[in-house]
Amino acid sequence: MPSKVSLTDAGVRALKAPSTGQITIWDTQSPLGVRVSQGGTKTFVVMIGSGKRHTIGKVGVVKLTDAREEARRLIAAKTLKMLQPKESSITFEAALPLFLEQNYKGKSPRSKFEAKRTLESHIVPKLGKKQLHEITDEDISRELAKLDHVPSEQLHSFRFVRTFLKWCTRPPRKYIARSPLEGYEAPSRDVKRSRILTDTELAKIWHACTGMFGDMVRLLILWGTRNGETARLQRTWVDGRVLTIPGHFTKNKRAHALPLLPMAKAILDKQPDGGPYYFPGKSPKTHFNDGSWGKAKQELEKATGVFDWQLRDIRRTARSNWAKLGIRREIAEVLLNHVTGSNKNELDEIYDRYDYLDEKSEALKKWEARLKVILRTNSTLAA
Repeated sequence: MPSKVSLTDAGVRALKAPSTGQITIWDTQSPLGVRVSQGGTKTFVVMIGSGKRHTIGKVGVVKLTDAREEARRLIAAKTLKMLQPKESSITFEAALPLFLEQNYKGKSPRSKFEAKRTLESHIVPKLGKKQLHEITDEDISRELAKLDHVPSEQLHSFRFVRTFLKWCTRPPRKYIARSPLEGYEAPSRDVKRSRILTDTELAKIWHACTGMFGDMVRLLILWGTRNGETARLQRTWVDGRVLTIPGHFTKNKRAHALPLLPMAKAILDKQPDGGPYYFPGKSPKTHFNDGSWGKAKQELEKATGVFDWQLRDIRRTARSNWAKLGIRREIAEVLLNHVTGSNKNELDEIYDRYDYLDEKSEALKKWEARLKVILRTNSTLAA
């Protein structure tokens, strides 16, 4: 009897049992086979993989048409599984350094630092030891929910972990078949704020500022600088009466020179000299942790009774006050280190650190004088 025939109901019934052992007759129309044993038992089977037979059911119990359908389904399922990426045995924390190195190659060090800080602070503590293929959307949602009180940090965390998981799906890695955050909406959106602190609120905040964090907030008020730039201030950046933040550390990659006037200089001068940074982190060799602003700011809110504001609102408040003082828009924008034109060239970049330095100094003198009036007028608010 041939080993392959076009199986029919009558043909299957007519199959004779072998004198010893068993034989298998394969269908020419499908991957189905009929195994006939020495005792006459007939069973539908299908070959899955190399030499591995899967039993579908006994002839008479399972119809031929149903057996063919099941055989095709099993083969299709096996094929699809083979096409899918294999589940990786790599953990979240093991894949993270590879992601940071490869995904941020050629990008700004600060972008890489922020991704590392955010993921290590909010995701790694609970999910770091987990295999990537074991991490679910519920796992990530649970960790992000812990940041409901700091929506900006929550949004950044979501974006970084989403980018990381998408990176894990791409060749040649293919650590996971798909990202558990695929199709998920961000927990919040960037909202263009318009909040400007009143003179009374500004005075309350200034008077409540204590310690290293308080000194940084006071510099934000005096200069309108960004949080990250202020936390990274280094002693070597001071040259006489000018502090220059290198372009390597600013958001727009442009060096930013700030004249050191009395109030700001007094804040810097009182910082203990224990390392390169004015505002060190846990180690003198590191700067104040970017992730610590939120918690410290919450304590400042409790101390002042001023709520519903963000640290970046200080920058907008400074800009608004400069306008009230009659400081030209061009100078105010330079003070904020905004790019005010597209005609800048490489030569301009070289001289940027001293660009408008006299005008900046005059503007900040006006602002310090005005701030002293605000603080004196609201002196009863001091703790």
